[in-house]
Amino acid sequence: MACVAVPVIMAPTAAQAPPGTDILIADLGTFNGVYYLVGDPKNVTKRPEAYDNQPFFTPDSRSILFTASYEDGNDGQTEIHRYYLSANRIARITRTGESEYSPTPVPGDRAFSAIRVEADSTQRLWRFTMEGMDPEVLLPNVAPVGYHAWADPNTLLLFVLGEPSTLRLADLRTERVEIVAENVGRSIHKIPTRNAFSFTQRVSDDETWITELDPNTKKTTPLVRTRSGGDFHAWTPDGTVLMADGGSIYQWNPDLAAGWQLIADLRGMGLEFSRLAVSPDGTKIAVVGRATN
Repeated sequence: MACVAVPVIMAPTAAQAPPGTDILIADLGTFNGVYYLVGDPKNVTKRPEAYDNQPFFTPDSRSILFTASYEDGNDGQTEIHRYYLSANRIARITRTGESEYSPTPVPGDRAFSAIRVEADSTQRLWRFTMEGMDPEVLLPNVAPVGYHAWADPNTLLLFVLGEPSTLRLADLRTERVEIVAENVGRSIHKIPTRNAFSFTQRVSDDETWITELDPNTKKTTPLVRTRSGGDFHAWTPDGTVLMADGGSIYQWNPDLAAGWQLIADLRGMGLEFSRLAVSPDGTKIAVVGRATN
């Protein structure tokens, strides 16, 4: 399969306010290998003109970390927030003079990592405690980082912006960083059922594949072509892929010879969905929605 260059996608700067998005959450059920939403998703941020995005469930499945534009309206600056599911409450976690994106719990640590847009616009990976304290830069020589995913407390995958964008495997113990793929998309994940990552590989302007990476052998294996050439996907704990396409959500279960299956038609909500996240216990789904009118 031939590859094509992917447009470089930078995090929004102070002069570029991010687009308005909300985060919605629904209960998730399954029957005979097919997932379904229990009722319509609930909008938990309710700020249609603001940026609430990049949800990631905490390991206990009881809350999500997410990126939100600063409430004082200072030209698009973002901070990390936390939504507590049972209390239906949002708490602001970071309070900095710089923007943070893509909060992700660090395995085996009461901490999260995030992409910080530093004062000189450098984008690097940082670690914070779950209270947003004690920030420290990880892999200081790797920039500009756009997205990341952890395999274990020492191993992670990085999407690094550039021409072309590259996927890099990093070891915190040795600080060794190795390019393992090029022309990649923005969605990268640890596959929950095995020691592997998934990422999206651009093949042409209208063709993208969810691809598996073995971090030990560095071998990549195409799994399934994405819907509508999109990037964003998420894994359920049993190894099913979920993906949004417009106002609908689909699944791909590698154990079923069914291809992509529609599991939720939400077009009546007037939203276009993008990012998804599934709770580690498999009972909740978070989706990012943007109004289409």
